[in-house]
Amino acid sequence: MSKKNHSKSKKQTRQEKVDEAFELIEEGIQTIAASTKQYQNFLKFSSKHYQYSLRNQVLIFQQMPNARFVAGFNTWKKHDRHVKKGEKGIKIIARGSKVKEVENENGEKELQESYYYFVTHVFDISQTEGEDVPSFSDLIKTIKGETELYEKVKSVCSFPVYEKADSNGADGYFDLKNKLIVIQRKNPSNHKLLTLIHEWGHGILHNDLEKRKELSRQQRELEAESVGFTVCHVLGIDTSQNSFGYLASFGQSKTIELIKQSEERIQMAVKEILSKIDEELQEDNEGYEVSA
Repeated sequence: MSKKNHSKSKKQTRQEKVDEAFELIEEGIQTIAASTKQYQNFLKFSSKHYQYSLRNQVLIFQQMPNARFVAGFNTWKKHDRHVKKGEKGIKIIARGSKVKEVENENGEKELQESYYYFVTHVFDISQTEGEDVPSFSDLIKTIKGETELYEKVKSVCSFPVYEKADSNGADGYFDLKNKLIVIQRKNPSNHKLLTLIHEWGHGILHNDLEKRKELSRQQRELEAESVGFTVCHVLGIDTSQNSFGYLASFGQSKTIELIKQSEERIQMAVKEILSKIDEELQEDNEGYEVSA
């Protein structure tokens, strides 16, 4: 086989792998959206892997639903861990780029960048052995002082937060006009925390009046409650009884339809909120107990 044909064959093989990965993503989304329970399981899973794109979260979930913390082969080596012999990598999709010199319409030479997708592999921590990884334990926290946590999250929220005795008959709300969050003062702190993150989700995703009109109330609420559940799960607070009873009230077929429309938006908001909270918790870990 000539070098040119070999290159073409290799490229086709890579494309076939990418196509296969995208098929896995589609199957995964169908599985996740098939029931409220599956969606709940995926949100719990994605809360541990929010640094990955939604597509790659679905890919990892499809191949290893119990994955705890994944990284590439070389990343594990940097942490003095190595992949156990015989372990099979978890496929994810990565984007590459290449630059070539082209001639523009004026006959001038310029650089043009193009992008392509390829399949690479990561490994879960359970597939590796070696030195302990301190950063892994920081991902999941069991909170001793709920009120303290609520105050910490409130302090890093992107919007001003006010507690009131009267919150218009609700647990809280996002004030679209003034761009602030109101929380019902009398509720327990863990419930206030869920409400705060729920309304923060509204603030990130639904703060533009014109764009807000494009979404139904059910879709806005599904997005905000999914954000609330996912972030609270990372913080060690189980809100599933509250959150998923609420989501199930929409009806299964409606919930599935809304999930498909909203997944990427939910992930974007979760990543933004967790990044803010992580910064605060890394600065002051005193009073927190870490669970494995």
